[in-house]
Amino acid sequence: MERALGGYVELVPVYTFDEALKRLHAGNDISLILCGIYFAHTRMFDLLRTAKEKFPGIPFVCCRIGDSEIPQVTLEAVGIAAKSMGAEEFVNMPLLRPDPAADQDFRSALLRYLR
Repeated sequence: MERALGGYVELVPVYTFDEALKRLHAGNDISLILCGIYFAHTRMFDLLRTAKEKFPGIPFVCCRIGDSEIPQVTLEAVGIAAKSMGAEEFVNMPLLRPDPAADQDFRSALLRYLR
C-alpha cells in the first residue's frame, strides 16, 4: 500500500474492527476506506456493512493483495458480494513484489473514488 499510494495520499492503517470504527467516529476527514479481504481475521464485510450504514458518504473499496493463488471464481464472488453490499469496487492486486505498472493500476483504481 505504501509503495503504491504513499506519495499520493495519507494512509491511516488500522488492524482491528474496533480501531477502524474508532477512527471513523473520530471524524478525521477520511476520504476513502480501503479494506483488504483478510482485515481483522476476515471482517471486511462486517466493516463494509457498518461503514455503509453509519458513514454512507465515505467511499469503500475492497481489495485483495497477496502472492497466494486464489481461484478466479472466488475472486469474482467476493467482488460481487462486496459491490452488492455497497462497495464502490473490488480490486485484486496479486503481486507484492515491486511492479510500477501494477502499482499505477492499483493507484488509478483507488484515486478515482476519493471525494
